[in-house]
Amino acid sequence: FESTLSIMFNICFGWFVRLYHSFGVSFYFFFMFLHVMKGMWYSSNHLPWSWYSGVVILVLSIIIAFVGYVLPDGQMSFWGATVIGGLLKFFGKANVIIFGGYTVGPETLERFFSIHVILPVIVLLIVIFHLYVLHRDGSSNPLAVIDMLSVFRFYPVAIFSDIRFIVIIISLIGVQSGYGIISMFQADPDNSILSDSLNTPAHIIPEWYLLLFYATLKVFPTKIAGLLAMAGMLELLVLLVETRYFKQAVSSMNYHRVWTTSSVPLVPILFMLGSIGKMVIHVDLIAVGICVVLLIVTFISRLLDSARVRA
Repeated sequence: FESTLSIMFNICFGWFVRLYHSFGVSFYFFFMFLHVMKGMWYSSNHLPWSWYSGVVILVLSIIIAFVGYVLPDGQMSFWGATVIGGLLKFFGKANVIIFGGYTVGPETLERFFSIHVILPVIVLLIVIFHLYVLHRDGSSNPLAVIDMLSVFRFYPVAIFSDIRFIVIIISLIGVQSGYGIISMFQADPDNSILSDSLNTPAHIIPEWYLLLFYATLKVFPTKIAGLLAMAGMLELLVLLVETRYFKQAVSSMNYHRVWTTSSVPLVPILFMLGSIGKMVIHVDLIAVGICVVLLIVTFISRLLDSARVRA
């Protein structure tokens, strides 16, 4: 916590570097979620290695973001890590191995810092593999070429378009860091308070990109039920790949129509679940949250029996 304050107030433009790092993560997850939705829309699950590597990148990115969220040692960081530590108790001594003790302490921050530095390198290697299999197997995007005669070189045709997009994103992150235009990307103010194990906040509000998973844990009455629900939602992303072997044989529906009517409602439903993660929990909210989770599982399950593939 003191190191964060020193960066913010004692180092020249330290506040900008810290906020740029924080908001850069928000933009990273924003575009990653859009990328996953685009992949589901264009049935990218018919490209198994691209889809599997993408799911691994998503899960590892969530882990990196969580351990990075804990590092400032604020109130929300401390109690968020405490909640996750309580979940790990179901796996024997896993919380002791990962956290360095039975509670969140200095050893936890040291281990999380190491994880926060090492895992991005692993993610980079998986991203390289993701790009390799994508170029090897092709894309389900309708804008992608379908024969070698239509392929064009990345340089100099496409590189300038990518550079322009990267410059725009870097500029947007800089504007967000200086002016905070997108309020959703702002962290909770309570995380600017030093962690206190004797002062429990009314409810925990993690970063917006973790709200979906936190809300899933929050709406179920027991920790193990929430953990199984969260794991089940991630497992559905994997099952989308495995259904490529049998969906053409067992389905008699109009593939395009079912795929569209199942994937489009997922956007507002996921937004509802994320909004529940920011609210104080009560009985009525638990009922609404469980219904929302069931709707998500229902719509994704419908996608298991349909497809939207390029002719």
